[in-house]
Amino acid sequence: MLARWINYARQMGPAWIVSAVACGPATLASVAIAGSTFGYELLWVVILSAVFGTTAQYLAARIGILEGRGIISAATARLGKAWGWILAVDAVLATYLAAMVLMNALVGVTGLITGLSSPWWGLAYAVVLSVLLMRGGYRWFENLCKVLVIGIVACFVVTALRAPLDPGAMLAGLLPSLPGGTASALMAAAIMGGAVHITIIGMHTYNTNARGWGVGDLPLARFDTVVSMGLAFGLYSLAIFLVGAAVLHPAGIKVRLAGDVARALGPLLGPGAVAVFLAGLWAATFSTIMPTYLAAAFFIFDKAGLAPDRDDRRFKLVLIGGVLLSAVGPFIKGGFFLLLPVMLALGLCGTPIIIGVILYLLNQRRFYGERVNGWGLNILGFITLAITTLLATRFVLSKLGVM
Repeated sequence: MLARWINYARQMGPAWIVSAVACGPATLASVAIAGSTFGYELLWVVILSAVFGTTAQYLAARIGILEGRGIISAATARLGKAWGWILAVDAVLATYLAAMVLMNALVGVTGLITGLSSPWWGLAYAVVLSVLLMRGGYRWFENLCKVLVIGIVACFVVTALRAPLDPGAMLAGLLPSLPGGTASALMAAAIMGGAVHITIIGMHTYNTNARGWGVGDLPLARFDTVVSMGLAFGLYSLAIFLVGAAVLHPAGIKVRLAGDVARALGPLLGPGAVAVFLAGLWAATFSTIMPTYLAAAFFIFDKAGLAPDRDDRRFKLVLIGGVLLSAVGPFIKGGFFLLLPVMLALGLCGTPIIIGVILYLLNQRRFYGERVNGWGLNILGFITLAITTLLATRFVLSKLGVM
């Protein structure tokens, strides 16, 4: 058993790509704001986001492996062109919205670091990102960003371990409850949207194909997903949330700006807390925005019936088009740290469609024979669908003033 796990650890990879995207600035902002605002009350959402994120990504991996193609072409072939269009439009809109808000955040953090705040930073970044996407060879820079992000996560973990956690309040926070108000609806939807988002669910069906995984790799895909989303993403979101709930909330500090979160790291990092935090936030944003452009291009090419090839001129044009579109993001009004949770909440609203389609397909014996979902995975899948739909609907109704 141990030897098999070691072998799996050597081969895993695709789920870590989506985990890296999930462990981005939007999740950081969402859990930090939720913890500082509501204390431990939304702890159950943070825990379930890791559980449901793992479930959704494993379901996506199963579709990618069993179909040998992406979710959009699979839906088109199995359910008809209409469903292919619905998924494609849903995924592309959510992904480009994410790219614009992430560019807004990238420019915002740059302004904080340099002291020169201007939306025109977006054009400079558009040039840099286009060159990196066209030429490739930026893996070393991605690795540097990941090192910075890991460093920041380590700081939050240490701070959470040193914080005066309230065991009673934590236990109470594990019981599902929804504080009233629009802010609560937004934060619950945003936290869940960080892990259960149509962009990363759809992207994962392509990642498993790019890796060349077959039916025999399904156990590896499960291991890959549990370790990356269940453990790594779960630790990331939980540590930041607990710091917000245990350090910022008791002090009456409600996170509204990026610097507010850095204050929680002050006792650990001293005067350099803000600088270190901003460097990590910048790295998290930069490393998250790159796969977002690729995901959108995958969706568009898949709908067009074309094989995604990064050397294809048309694929490169789609990538550049996505980068240029995201350059509009910095001109969106509002502080970037508060826009990030809104982006995740909106993305969650489009997620039940893809989960529903995947669950339907994976229960059709006429397609997959004995490899359809087992009852345990179906239970988790349908609970994931139910809770994400509930939180998305609650968010929409709260924005409409119905509740």
